Amino acid sequence: MGEKKGGIVRKLMFGVVGLFGLFACGIAGMHFVSAGKLAETVEVEVADISVPDGDRSAMERGKYLVNHLMGCRECHGDDLGGKVIMDNGAMGLWYGPNLTRGKGSKLADYSSKDWMRALRHGVGKDGRRLLLMPSEDYVNFGDDDMAAVVAYFRSLPPVDREDQGISLGPIGKMLVATGQIPFAFEKIDPKARRPEAKPGPTREWGAVLIGSCTGCHGTGLSGGKIPGGDPKWPQAANISPDKETGLGQWSYEDFVKAMREGKRKDGSAINEAMPWKAYAGMKDDDLRALWEYIKAAPAKAMGGR
Repeated sequence: MGEKKGGIVRKLMFGVVGLFGLFACGIAGMHFVSAGKLAETVEVEVADISVPDGDRSAMERGKYLVNHLMGCRECHGDDLGGKVIMDNGAMGLWYGPNLTRGKGSKLADYSSKDWMRALRHGVGKDGRRLLLMPSEDYVNFGDDDMAAVVAYFRSLPPVDREDQGISLGPIGKMLVATGQIPFAFEKIDPKARRPEAKPGPTREWGAVLIGSCTGCHGTGLSGGKIPGGDPKWPQAANISPDKETGLGQWSYEDFVKAMREGKRKDGSAINEAMPWKAYAGMKDDDLRALWEYIKAAPAKAMGGR
């Protein structure tokens, strides 16, 4: 009887050891796959632009785009000198790099073509795909706007701050390894034509600006869990014109109130994970253009992204 119990115990011990072994192999596999993805380089054909360095009007346009449409300060800090976006044991350390020409910036010597590679294609100067850069949000902006953004970046006072880079935690490695946090490069068709829209209160211009929303709310605007987002963030709201769970019952005035005051139609406060304070500075025509695009989008139930 004792020998039988001993055999059962040994089998259980072997089973536990085997499970731990499989778990360790899985962790190691995720580590190597995610590291390989981060290190992989790609080639992309980049169209250069002419940057109007020192042009006051262009720099003002770039400042407006950076501050109120592209959300750059959310990841790169108020001074654009770099910022910790997320730091926890599960996801790891996620850092938005220094965009100025100060010491520690890896972008200090970026050419106009290097900037376009990053902004429009999500690829760094060294050919590696940028994990956190939401280039798919900016790809539809025209050359003049892209040039204005670069001119503004180059005009910034230098901030001396070292780049802490990205150090993935176990969950972060798993999400990258399994493609649940995709690279922007993989979402962008480099041969796609950009909309030929000019700034104004139109649905066509809204199709350019909507990239400011789709990163969190999804291309279908229906919201849900934000891929790669901080675990503390709530789900993104449904901003499609769905009458049950979206903005189908909202007026333009309700939309403006949400964007400018951080208040929903019912008066409740919007979580500050939604950077409404940045969008509060949007021009009236740009807000109207976004609204016209959202109104014309297909209604979708909450969470389908």
